[in-house]
Amino acid sequence: MKFQASLILAIQVLSVAALPHPKGPKEIVVAASSTTVVASATATSAVASATATAGAGAGAGAGAGKEEEEEKDENEVEQTAKFNTVVTLGGGDIKTDTLFPAGTNGIFEVEFQNPTARQLRVTENKTPTTAPPGFKAIEPVSYKVEMGGGSSKGLTLSKIDYIRNADSTVDISQAKLGKLCTETNSFVIGDGIGESEFEADENELATKVVDLVGEWAVFVPDGAAAAPAAGVGAGAGEKEEVVADPAAGAGDAAGGVAAGCGPGTTCRTLVDGLLSLIDGAASTQAAKA
Repeated sequence: MKFQASLILAIQVLSVAALPHPKGPKEIVVAASSTTVVASATATSAVASATATAGAGAGAGAGAGKEEEEEKDENEVEQTAKFNTVVTLGGGDIKTDTLFPAGTNGIFEVEFQNPTARQLRVTENKTPTTAPPGFKAIEPVSYKVEMGGGSSKGLTLSKIDYIRNADSTVDISQAKLGKLCTETNSFVIGDGIGESEFEADENELATKVVDLVGEWAVFVPDGAAAAPAAGVGAGAGEKEEVVADPAAGAGDAAGGVAAGCGPGTTCRTLVDGLLSLIDGAASTQAAKA
């Protein structure tokens, strides 16, 4: 410990000795004044530039946001519907979002866009088949989607969405949309169903599907089958402690400072004394070892 303390003290003193020393009080005042003026000018310029940039960005952002909102309103229709009731999906390649009554944890939604109109009906199956292994249904029902007026495939846009209720605490960030396979009477999940995306800002699971028609359900990982928490397992938390040698590089640092002190100066005398202290302490430490 004494050796380490001596080294720390020596390094601190050497660092101070290595700093350039002004010739007199006048030089100190002039240097400080010059630094203050430059720093002040730089800060003022930076603030002005940042303010101008922020103002321009805010104005451009507001204008772009307004135009985007207007364009969205012109090309998108949102409507509500009841289960087991036929509703019309307009054509003209205008996006139509149809939301159904909220369930236990969320809302079922159908997104449609196509040049020609269609008719849509969604009914609840209150006795759906079991969930895929490792998952559980987020709702006690599944949703049967029917479509009339033309094909349910090859549409400009076809999505099945699930929006979590505001008062629900269920985590749907890892939820999966499932579609009933009529041949096996079981729900299938995965990439074969469609491309899913979780929108955190709206707590919404949106999935692009090839065909809107079918029986759909939403599943979340079963807690019993969840993966172990991060850090659990063999070797978790083990760390290798590395102790640095405080004397490493001390001699090189002192030598570099000594090179900057001329012979016969107070600086050189101080440095020579510290170098002797370091050498003596190192020898004592080696003898004890």
